[in-house]
Amino acid sequence: MKQFIVLMGILPILIIFMLQMGLDQKNSQMISIIQSSVYAAKEEAKQEGCFTEEIKENLKKDITRLTGIEPDRIRVESDSKVKYRYNRGKERQIHYKVSVKIDKLMAANSVYGISDRDNGYDFVIESYTASEKI
Repeated sequence: MKQFIVLMGILPILIIFMLQMGLDQKNSQMISIIQSSVYAAKEEAKQEGCFTEEIKENLKKDITRLTGIEPDRIRVESDSKVKYRYNRGKERQIHYKVSVKIDKLMAANSVYGISDRDNGYDFVIESYTASEKI
């Protein structure tokens, strides 16, 4: 009977750990998908000389289609001026920043006293790439 009582006390904690491991895997996969989508959009922007509105919208649609994250939770910022390959230094670099709001960082967040509003984070990719537009 003692063992049963101890099991009933320990079991919920073990279940929470198992749920957290699954959620971590899901979030890791989502981040990988976002990184791949941003990389593809960056390569397209290199050819165009900047992130066009079409590239930005296609990036949002791609992330939404693959992860289920709503487009209003995805923010794409970049230089709007077209950069050319023959420029030097910063005049050739295309700056971009992609922010995606990801929910459910912790499984069973209410057990730890974390509100649903605080149980998330912004995944941000911010970088530069050199233009290849001639």
